[in-house]
Amino acid sequence: MERQDLAERLSELGRLIWQAIQSDDKITELVFELADAKLSLDKVNVEDTRVEPDAADVIMGIDRDEETLARERLSIKPSEWLKYSVYNLALDWVMDQALMRMKMQQKWPFQENDGFPKLDWAHCKSSSTF
Repeated sequence: MERQDLAERLSELGRLIWQAIQSDDKITELVFELADAKLSLDKVNVEDTRVEPDAADVIMGIDRDEETLARERLSIKPSEWLKYSVYNLALDWVMDQALMRMKMQQKWPFQENDGFPKLDWAHCKSSSTF
């Protein structure tokens, strides 16, 4: 497989994962609930990360052609971009943590012979590191 093929297949996997998340309201709600919880634990006022609806549509490129999108994005206030970035960082953290825990709970094959010390799952559940 060539690098470009790998990149395209990873993008395809990302789209499928996102479709699966969005097709189940329980998952969608939990992802956003956990992002809010992470921000709160990090002493971030969650309301300070709420992007104005019109700005969010432009930032995410909803229903816009490339030319319009490029022009409109220039008008978005830096504070809205910051809110979007902070919230996306929390969402990334939630997804990374969930995938890591999934791997550990399912005992993925890579854990069997990787040569690294094994994590104590019981310890990880209560650790503030995770």
